[in-house]
Amino acid sequence: MREVEARDLELVRAVELEDREGALLTREDREQALVHARGEAAGLKGSKAQNRFLAARAGFAATRLTTRHPGIERLLRGSRWPTWIGWVVPLLALAAGVLANEFGTDKRMDLLAVPLLGTIGWNLLVYLWIVLSLVTGLQARAADPLLRGLSRLGSLGTRGAEQGSTIQRAAAVFSARWAAASAPLAMARSSRTLHLGAALFAIGLIGGIYARALVTEYRAGWESTFLGPETVHWLLATILGPASTLSGVALPPVDEIAAMRWTGPDTGGVNAGPWFHLYAVTLTGLVIVPRLLLSLWQGVRALRLSRNFPVAGKEDFYIRRLLRESGSSPGRARVTPYAYRPGEETKRRLASALRTVLGERAEVHFDEPVDYGGEDLWAETHTADPDDDYHLLLYTLSATPEAENHGAIAAALAQANERRGGGTMLGALIDESPYRAHFAGQAGLDERIATRLEGWRSTLAPAGINPLGVDLSHVGDDALAQRIEANLIPDAELAR
Repeated sequence: MREVEARDLELVRAVELEDREGALLTREDREQALVHARGEAAGLKGSKAQNRFLAARAGFAATRLTTRHPGIERLLRGSRWPTWIGWVVPLLALAAGVLANEFGTDKRMDLLAVPLLGTIGWNLLVYLWIVLSLVTGLQARAADPLLRGLSRLGSLGTRGAEQGSTIQRAAAVFSARWAAASAPLAMARSSRTLHLGAALFAIGLIGGIYARALVTEYRAGWESTFLGPETVHWLLATILGPASTLSGVALPPVDEIAAMRWTGPDTGGVNAGPWFHLYAVTLTGLVIVPRLLLSLWQGVRALRLSRNFPVAGKEDFYIRRLLRESGSSPGRARVTPYAYRPGEETKRRLASALRTVLGERAEVHFDEPVDYGGEDLWAETHTADPDDDYHLLLYTLSATPEAENHGAIAAALAQANERRGGGTMLGALIDESPYRAHFAGQAGLDERIATRLEGWRSTLAPAGINPLGVDLSHVGDDALAQRIEANLIPDAELAR
């Protein structure tokens, strides 16, 4: 999916999660977006059909939103990477290089000047950082502060929606999710810009030196409080030695280096032309060429990411719900009874309700009941299926909930689901019908049921599952479906 399509998808997702009443995106809008997306995906198959459906639906809905609500248009516009960064930063770096003329004073070229040696040293440190990052994975955990600063600059303007409104809440969800999703792309663009800027700074530095040298004769020399001729010779040979070999410009011996030492305003130094050439070759080999290659690498990486932007797949419940609407992906639900053997009529009613939630083509599978005490064996043999939309544990209210049994199987289910990406909605149904049938007609039955359900909630809470108590023998299929969906799809789950 392209970057612009992924951005639309995240925007529409955020709005749909917050705008349950249809104030921003009406139900008619959503139906029209669905019809449009189905038409766009017609004739395609597999992942191409799914991606096209998601992109077309999001694009249609995003257009409706932005044409009606200026706040959303500003939000979407502000989330785009500002292209001006890609040329302003390099041009500023080029100008800084040209103006960095403090390599010497009074027509002198200081061989140990900071702009020259500092530029080389800084770039060597950058290369070391890159190598260490690739070897240790450090870059994935701690990005360079400059890169992070440019990435944040690229995300300015994402808080342009009205405060205290549905748009504001949707903006907060969108901004947080988009910042996380687009971080790799923003970092690639930032890296590309900074590498290009570093190369242009070196080009500007060399160009400025040669431009000034055309009309001014510079004398090359050095001075230092702590370094002697031998040390300076070793330092220059280490840094400029490869350039000397490539260019054929010989480095002077130690005694000539000593003679180049400035001891007064009119003493020491030689014509700086050969030293200009040595530094130009060195900067080209150590800075300009590597930085241009790194900029090209990051540019290609950014282009690939923008054209193949990673988005959530079927492991994400929101995406799976949309794909079900496309007709290409029927819903799936799995029911695992524990210490309870439901009758065929009970299973039929539950399956009918789940198909109402997931669609008529939904697959509903009932596992073999897990016997009391068999939760450990079940946990060892159970493998979470990422294609399941729901996985429900089915208990009976007649049982007394126990953390080491009923709670243990719920915890095992939650852990297995988390290992597979957490895309399946988990839940628990407490069938009240056997309990109600046994104590029918007794006073205070509803209060006793409420008390027992509270015990079930406490037992299953550590697994993150909120059980739903329901009389599977009497409640209508539609009413049961509504209660299941309301219980299993809270806003917090959809926002994952």
